[in-house]
Amino acid sequence: MKIMAAVDRSHIGDAVVEMTRQVACNATDPVLLVSVAPREPDAFGRQVVRKVVRNPVPAELRGRRELLDRLAGRLREAGVECETLMVRGDPGPTLVHEAKRAGASLIVMGSHGRSALFRSFVGSVSEYVMANGRVPVLVVPARALDT
Repeated sequence: MKIMAAVDRSHIGDAVVEMTRQVACNATDPVLLVSVAPREPDAFGRQVVRKVVRNPVPAELRGRRELLDRLAGRLREAGVECETLMVRGDPGPTLVHEAKRAGASLIVMGSHGRSALFRSFVGSVSEYVMANGRVPVLVVPARALDT
């Protein structure tokens, strides 16, 4: 089973990693831990091609990279083989694309638990991934941190 876990800079990342650890205990493939950074326009004010963030990491993304590495370290300490990927793009479509590209059979991600009014104006990344992805999505709610 190939698991892709998506984390952002929110407090939910720790809960997503813990759930991924639990689910990955029987996985044979390494977990792919993904963070999507803001788009970087390259033509006509839009990002046209896939942009993987590589070393040296731009200064504005170093905090994201450090968080991604810290969360990957937690998985590795728990005995879960893990690879990381930081890519620029629109979070929903980028996660769907990366899951397909990696051959993921499960996506683990968090939900901030925002109101329906907020989601109707801004949207929800987890809802987008569930509606447009081709594999099951395990959504870890923000309230999982309350336990």
